[in-house]
Amino acid sequence: MEGTSNEVISSTTDKTNLTEVEGVVQSWMIDYYFASLCRLFRDRSALEFRKILKLFESIVDDLEPCSHRSDHPTQRTICCFLARVMDGENLGVRYDHVSRITPLMSALPIWESLKEVSDSDLHAKIKTLLIVQSVAVCVKNGKSQLAKETLQWLEKETELPAKLQGKLTTIVSKKDAYDQLLMNFTFNQLLENIDTFLDTFSQECSSVFLLEAALKVVQARHERSEKTSSEQNGSEKTPSSPDSNRPEENEEQVDPLVLNIRPKRKLLSKQTHDLWKPESAKKGQTLRKRTSIYKVSRRSSISSDLQSNVTVTSQPRRKWTEKEDRKLKAGVRKYGEGKWRMILNDFDFDNRTGVNLKDRWRILKKTGDC
Repeated sequence: MEGTSNEVISSTTDKTNLTEVEGVVQSWMIDYYFASLCRLFRDRSALEFRKILKLFESIVDDLEPCSHRSDHPTQRTICCFLARVMDGENLGVRYDHVSRITPLMSALPIWESLKEVSDSDLHAKIKTLLIVQSVAVCVKNGKSQLAKETLQWLEKETELPAKLQGKLTTIVSKKDAYDQLLMNFTFNQLLENIDTFLDTFSQECSSVFLLEAALKVVQARHERSEKTSSEQNGSEKTPSSPDSNRPEENEEQVDPLVLNIRPKRKLLSKQTHDLWKPESAKKGQTLRKRTSIYKVSRRSSISSDLQSNVTVTSQPRRKWTEKEDRKLKAGVRKYGEGKWRMILNDFDFDNRTGVNLKDRWRILKKTGDC
């Protein structure tokens, strides 16, 4: 299928156009990762932030030489600044070759380089907070010698106001971690002011196309899932018929794997000439990729049932184990009653179907074991 997709692309566009298309896709990915990093910074999720930062930097570094967007280097600089502030209270972390340079000290020159993309008043306030907290973190951790060296570095490397310099000198000499200056310029205030800067920058300079497109896909998936749930509830009240005795086929029509494809086709449907031909090549490729995410055995079992036209009632019954009951109860608690396909995708029931889950849940409800 990959070879077919490449042939389609080659037949519809030349190499130059394809390079431009890939550049635009990478640009959307950079905007997505940048938005994710800003969100993780606001949430103070340091571990996830570092994981996404590695992906973000690798994409930006590859794209910069040929990018049509001038703000990507700025986005990268902002993320480098955020990483240092995130580690600001951890004196064991180093971003520079000089061992005595703390994360907040390292963040100061980066913040200076962002002066043109930030409000002047906000920039000055964040700079003051960085200076104060560079010293405060050392004092609060009992690192008096490091605090002295930090203040000396600030006097040499930054334009330190004389009044602020005098107050910081007093704090360092007295080792006073509860001085009024430190109470007025806290680390939390630094984070909150950076949040304000990120909000302004993101609104003016960043695209959220991928997030908006993904939102449409998720909304369509939820709407289809709710519709399927209501249809299943309605089918329980109607008498059985030859058509209703084929549950696997009905469930396959609303497979979440297919739901992920349909909204994407809808997003592209307004274009007259579609280079990627989602109706042909992309459909098969997406299905193959999805089988690598979910367990192959689950997808294979559905396919074999459909091909042989064997219903659930014709298969030998297999006794439910206590472990499967626990999974079923956990799935209902997480997704709600009637969301059998979603529960199957999240838990391993060893070739059970949605109808199996529904019947077992009805039994558990009758026995009061749910």
